Amino acid sequence: MNTILSIPKSLIHEEINGKPIYKKGYKDFLLGLKKIEEINMGSSKLQAAILSILQEFLVLKGIASKYRILNSEVGLHLATGTNFSSDFAIYLKSTLDLNKDPFNYSDIPPEIALEVDLDIEIENQSPYNKYVTIKTERLLEWGVKKVIWVFTSNQQILIADNLKRWEYISWDVPFEVVDAVMVNLQELMLENGYQIPPMEM
Repeated sequence: MNTILSIPKSLIHEEINGKPIYKKGYKDFLLGLKKIEEINMGSSKLQAAILSILQEFLVLKGIASKYRILNSEVGLHLATGTNFSSDFAIYLKSTLDLNKDPFNYSDIPPEIALEVDLDIEIENQSPYNKYVTIKTERLLEWGVKKVIWVFTSNQQILIADNLKRWEYISWDVPFEVVDAVMVNLQELMLENGYQIPPMEM
């Protein structure tokens, strides 16, 4: 119990049913191997580039007239004790009042939640994809219309728009983000001067 209490709140990434989900590397801090500022608190260059390119593309496609694109790990308050973050979230302008409780997490589900990778510490040998599944299901149950995951290690994309059937595709396969706006991530990255890195083995 003392160890848990000694973990700084800044190392909590998300929370499910009152249980904290810690950032990857927090155990190194507890063991004195790393200072808190040495824990990976931000995105890699590849992750940041993917988010930036996608947002620029969507704005150029004109969705900003109808939607707001919020980024910088948007805080999502699903219920007491359950708080997620989203790399970027797409809201209908008509549903999101930015002037209401501006310093709090959003308690309104976005139309689209998009994630690039998952930087958490996996506890008790729990599979990485188990947490992806839990988070995706909770977001859809909450009212998010579509959850999109972009994975950099295997260059796969997970698209989930219902609780029954999800689809995995590779980066070079076009997919719809919102309102028939199609994205080919690999093509988009190459057009913007980014080389596609080799997949991790």
